[in-house]
Amino acid sequence: MTARYYPEIYDAADLRRAKEIILTDEGPGADTDTRWAVETPYILELLGQAFELRPEMLLLDYGCGIGRMARAIIETAGCSVIGVDTSPRMRRLAEDYVGSERFVACSPAQFDTMVAAGLRVHAAIAIWVLQHCLTPAADIERIRRGLAAGGQCFVVNMLHRAVPALRDADASPGRFVWVNDGQDIAALLRQAFEVAAEGEPDASRVPKMAQSGVFWMHLRR
Repeated sequence: MTARYYPEIYDAADLRRAKEIILTDEGPGADTDTRWAVETPYILELLGQAFELRPEMLLLDYGCGIGRMARAIIETAGCSVIGVDTSPRMRRLAEDYVGSERFVACSPAQFDTMVAAGLRVHAAIAIWVLQHCLTPAADIERIRRGLAAGGQCFVVNMLHRAVPALRDADASPGRFVWVNDGQDIAALLRQAFEVAAEGEPDASRVPKMAQSGVFWMHLRR
């Protein structure tokens, strides 16, 4: 099978569709709303165990979507958050969903420009994001460049890749698929950062996802 990268999958028409894309329906007990309610506070707990979230911090939410984690972080710790996402529609929805002057959403290119001008963040997160990126090494390097010296990063990811794609004209035209291209995200992270800690999320707090193989990593630049 040949396929083409299909980032348009993330161009959600409204908030409901965006939530379904960000946290896919994994079946009974792991539907989008349940995952949203159960996983969000749990990821926040894992973050708090990895590093202290303080009001004076500037944090990067890489692949922010509509700002699920950014909103939780701001409400809990009062941090300022830069959300980066490739989808203009997700970024627009994020501004409304987060609803805070401590949050701004931008494209990867805009973030690169800010970093080139000297911006550095204290910490970064990438939650269920790198598994979907077409060129994850470039995304990891973007995160690394944006971190201040000694800055920390927290990643939650599936073991296998799930790159959004459409099959070519000779194989069910227009049919959407998730493609596993075999790239090892954990290995790429180890090459770019120092690993402070790593483990597997509590299966009861990431419904159905743990069955597919997932990991978290606390990293330092």
